[in-house]
Amino acid sequence: MRHVVVGVDGSADSLRAVRWAAREAMRRRSSLRVVHAVYAWLHHPAEAGIEEVRQWLLDGGRVILDQAVACARECEPGLEVDEAIAAGDPVQVLAAEADGAGMLVVASRGTGRISSLLLGSVALKVASQASCPVVVIRGPLEPEKLFDEVVVGVDGSPAGAEALRFAATEAVLRGARLRAILAWTLATPAAETMPPLLIELGQIEDAWTRILEEAVEAVEKDHPGLDVVHQVVTGHPVQALTDASEGADLVVVGTRGRGALAGLVLGSVSHGVLHHANCPVAVISPKVFAARLGNERAA
Repeated sequence: MRHVVVGVDGSADSLRAVRWAAREAMRRRSSLRVVHAVYAWLHHPAEAGIEEVRQWLLDGGRVILDQAVACARECEPGLEVDEAIAAGDPVQVLAAEADGAGMLVVASRGTGRISSLLLGSVALKVASQASCPVVVIRGPLEPEKLFDEVVVGVDGSPAGAEALRFAATEAVLRGARLRAILAWTLATPAAETMPPLLIELGQIEDAWTRILEEAVEAVEKDHPGLDVVHQVVTGHPVQALTDASEGADLVVVGTRGRGALAGLVLGSVSHGVLHHANCPVAVISPKVFAARLGNERAA
């Protein structure tokens, strides 16, 4: 499988992301690439009077990167680890690193330059712009629990189908159960996928159940031995997926974005899950679907 990338900034949370990414890379039998972003001007000829500051910042970046690489190798001694200090905005650097990667891992918050990450800045922007699945590391600190379950949100949309495909692959790699959840309300964001003129609530729930079963049927064919739990929930998708995250190792969501910025911002469900989940969250953006189609056509 293609390599895993992890962004680091020297924070404790980013080292936690390194450990998670190292285990994931080993599980996929791939390599790990550790990336730290620094100000672009640090790689330009120094201006008068700031050479010492420039060198201090560059040295600090090297320390951060060395610490992260050592952490990865300690976690998974047999893992092949690559490293890079890249110049530029962290979002642009990590989005560029996503091209050709199998997965990009970031912390939910950090310190220093990448730390606008209050689940807010870098993590959210990268999750919406990367061309590979982005995993944001959330949940309680060590010790990490293993529940042997991957949760995925399904809504009948192409984005949901791509998330389901990725979640099934992750479940197989982990030897875990896959829990496919379709949560609906009369105002659910996926309402446009519903057949018209359904009035009775029982009919609506039956229709959602069929949508879930049809979506899951495809991955069950691709992964015959996979243990899949189908779950239709009456309620808001964010709450349903957040509740399920308490007993999951990974939650997977697709995103379509909304309005003129679709593809540049996350949809309301993926955004909400990223803020409230109790375990790592994988976000599958429209660019992931487009990249996969491009790779399949090239093959």
